Amino acid sequence: MAQTQRGISATKIRFDRFTDAEDQIKMGSQKMQEGSIDMAMNHYHRSVQLAPTAAGYFNIGVCYFQMGKHNDAIEAFEKSLSLDPNSADAHTNIASAYLMMKQVQPAITHLEQASNFNPLDGEIQYNLGRVLEATGKLQEAKSRLERAKVLGIPQADKALVELSKKLQGP
Repeated sequence: MAQTQRGISATKIRFDRFTDAEDQIKMGSQKMQEGSIDMAMNHYHRSVQLAPTAAGYFNIGVCYFQMGKHNDAIEAFEKSLSLDPNSADAHTNIASAYLMMKQVQPAITHLEQASNFNPLDGEIQYNLGRVLEATGKLQEAKSRLERAKVLGIPQADKALVELSKKLQGP
């Protein structure tokens, strides 16, 4: 009987820590909405100390990104991916951080991964198309922008017109 009680008690402690961690994420998100990134970051860090979750690390990454700390943001998003490897949003945010640091190839890699996990996200297709276009991969860019158009991204039309001019040459 003592063995069973200990098992139940340990489960309750883990559940309480997870619940407390979720509460910290909620409080952090409230602080983000209020514009207090530092306070939000404190709550998110407390959250992952209580119970490391993909959401906790993801939100830490968002804070770092907004603070302009792109390397730290990438590290946090990578930790989020270690807990939720199929997160298109984490890959997209990593790509954005790499683009801010003018590191195009890793950005493309992460946008492609995001596209693999969420192929019906027109915004991912559009962003990948624009980055491919900027690197001179015009046919690949055209394919992604056409997908974005089909998926309802209005600015894809204009991008395709601009791209067709590039494809025709001077």
